[in-house]
Amino acid sequence: MKIFLTGATGFIGKAILAEVTTEGHEVYALARDLSRFYPVIEQLPSSLQQRIKPIVGDLSLPRLGMSSADYELLTDVDMIIHAGGPMNIRLNAAEAERAFLLPSKELAELAVQIHRNRRLKQFIHIVGYMSPYNEENGLTDQDAALRHAPPYERSKFQADAYLRKALHKHAIPLSTVNPSTVIGDSVTGKTEQLGGLGILVDAVRRNLMPLVPGGDKHWLPMVHLDHVASFVANLVRTDDVASNTYYLLDPRSDSPTMSALISTIATELRTMRPIGSVPPAMLKTALGAAIGERLGIPSESMNFIVNRDFSVSSKTTIEDMHGKRTSLTKDTFPFVIADLDFRLSHPAFTASEGFMQKRRSKIITLERTCEGPPLVLLHGTFSSADRLMPIAERLNGHRSILVDLPGFGRSPIPRGSSLIEDCVEAVTELILELEEPVMLAGHSFGGLIAAMVMERIEPRIRKLVLLQPVLHPVSTKYRYATITDKILKCINPYSIESELRKGGDFSNGGEGMERYVEAMIRDLKSSRIRHTNAWAMSLLTQTSSFRLRPEIWNPDKVRLLRGERDGKFRLPAPFRRFDIDSLPYGHQFPIEAPLLVADWFKSSIFS
Repeated sequence: MKIFLTGATGFIGKAILAEVTTEGHEVYALARDLSRFYPVIEQLPSSLQQRIKPIVGDLSLPRLGMSSADYELLTDVDMIIHAGGPMNIRLNAAEAERAFLLPSKELAELAVQIHRNRRLKQFIHIVGYMSPYNEENGLTDQDAALRHAPPYERSKFQADAYLRKALHKHAIPLSTVNPSTVIGDSVTGKTEQLGGLGILVDAVRRNLMPLVPGGDKHWLPMVHLDHVASFVANLVRTDDVASNTYYLLDPRSDSPTMSALISTIATELRTMRPIGSVPPAMLKTALGAAIGERLGIPSESMNFIVNRDFSVSSKTTIEDMHGKRTSLTKDTFPFVIADLDFRLSHPAFTASEGFMQKRRSKIITLERTCEGPPLVLLHGTFSSADRLMPIAERLNGHRSILVDLPGFGRSPIPRGSSLIEDCVEAVTELILELEEPVMLAGHSFGGLIAAMVMERIEPRIRKLVLLQPVLHPVSTKYRYATITDKILKCINPYSIESELRKGGDFSNGGEGMERYVEAMIRDLKSSRIRHTNAWAMSLLTQTSSFRLRPEIWNPDKVRLLRGERDGKFRLPAPFRRFDIDSLPYGHQFPIEAPLLVADWFKSSIFS
């Protein structure tokens, strides 16, 4: 079919675009800014890109801001999916009306023209679970119920009511899809939208939730992003659909209470667990005062915490018809929390072109798919997968898998009693999952993990590459993780730079060190990442953490690359029998000189 889609560059719209083009439909996507639109579709396979035609326009303008030719083109489509509109609960009245109510009027007029021309099969409208409208009251005046709603909700729900009435007059089938709070992909947990659950995660990670809004009597309905897209695709393929309203959420009995939800977030973030509860209305009043502005928690966010049930019968009917469910995947929830935690610390981070975020068992990876054996890269302490991205970018044409070790970056906290063992198990599972031998490289702490993995599954390792590995105990000043954690919580950039210079981590204080320090400071805002680093450093002070057997290693498989100016780490005698190269840099040379390291890989490892 031919489908007109609004909001194609948004959090939900991007997922819908990928889903419906995968099923072979041709999509006309409304785009206000092509410079923002093309990077979105370039993430899709070329076969899907060919099914997408951008239509330049603006939802807030008359006739959607389109040219006459494009508007005429759209009168020949089979279906409209309206997923446009900002996720900004702080919009004022005028902004909210332009974002929601005015576009609904223009889209209704377009829908009527299409219907007269060729019969519109369906109009799918993405709204939200807090809308008061449904099939029973959607055609009556409900404005009184919205009188005290904030502008964002009022205009959004007025748009819902307007479309119901306008399309009903012309017997145009309207499927109103009401997602609950949309969280990340059901596999990876990737959640690019920092509103919604991100507001709650941010409050918990800053220890601002000692009292749970609503306690055990309230809940926050949630749905995975890919499940929203899948459900919309189910509607698209449903023949002779009748107007209906679909709530995308689990039954209340299958969902966590607010107390359970906040406790889970606090556990995953290593922050203070709640000590009591407070009525949402009371907290909303408090946040509506100056304190809400200071804390950065909008009072409107309390509106999405509810104590009522929603009917899921209509949703279940469609799901039974097509065999696809939208239930919350509970083992993914830690990945959602870790992903949001990372994005809150690094809001501007985007993976380089060609790299996809994936979940491999217990951990998250950034991967580029190419021909040839995979290169698995492990970072060190006070680091994450993205710090090694410049190396992988230079290795264009090689399949690279950058790992966030457990508790670092976007990966959830370790589940076992030993961080090192959890790291080794996670990387081992990743490699076994790939079902082919890999080249395994690790920097610093990651070098130790890589060596341990190689000893465990040596036949699956083509080559072991150790980049300035930590192979002996570090300073005993890191012995007590609790103390290290407290120090890291208040450390400043100047102290970090001083420590790096003293230890010979960088050969000079250039941009490489500045970027590293900035990223490290951002990381340490996360209690989860701070705790993991303190735990790792504590374990590295213990001799028992270095039980390696280099005497059994195959010398043909092992290469070492060292930084000559590293003032903290030496190479123990048993490891000197392997091929060793050196660079005139310090301990952090993979971060300071990534292009040089990548070229060394090309000449020494891939040649």
